[in-house]
Amino acid sequence: MIKLYFLLFTEFLKIGVFALGGGYATLPFLYYLQGQYNWFTLEELTNMIAVSNITPGPIGINMATYTGFTTAGILGSLIATFAIVLIPSIIVMFMTKLYSKFQSCKSVNDIFWGLRPAACALLASIGLKLLFQNIITEEEWAFPIHFNYQALILFLILIIPFSFFKKNPLLTILLGAIGGIIIKSI
Repeated sequence: MIKLYFLLFTEFLKIGVFALGGGYATLPFLYYLQGQYNWFTLEELTNMIAVSNITPGPIGINMATYTGFTTAGILGSLIATFAIVLIPSIIVMFMTKLYSKFQSCKSVNDIFWGLRPAACALLASIGLKLLFQNIITEEEWAFPIHFNYQALILFLILIIPFSFFKKNPLLTILLGAIGGIIIKSI
């Protein structure tokens, strides 16, 4: 069990260091963990995202806590949560002091300019995988493609207001839950 705790600590420590761009930037790392250690399935990853969105706090930390708990109980959740925030907390303390020096540095601005598209590519990749997992009902890509039309319709209904009108994400999640109840009861 100590080996599992150590593994949780080291994996979430790495995620905390490299998940630049906020909580959703942890998704590619969690997707990697799913394939590497089988701590959760892709369906459970989707559930983690949903639960992490509706619980208070940053999504990355919520997902670390959720993963730690499902993998190794309460102590696992504490270890994963501590690990994911440890290095970023230290970095933020130092960067706060150095911010005024780096603010006008061209090299630093260029680095962050390049990191933004990289983070978007990682998020889009995971987003597409999760979308296909929930919309396409076949494991293999073959024609004709079999869609879960109910999930596709709900997705399209929910993405339009959130994408174009900047509605509160909690409203989208609430509408998704209500839509799931309605669609599954039909």
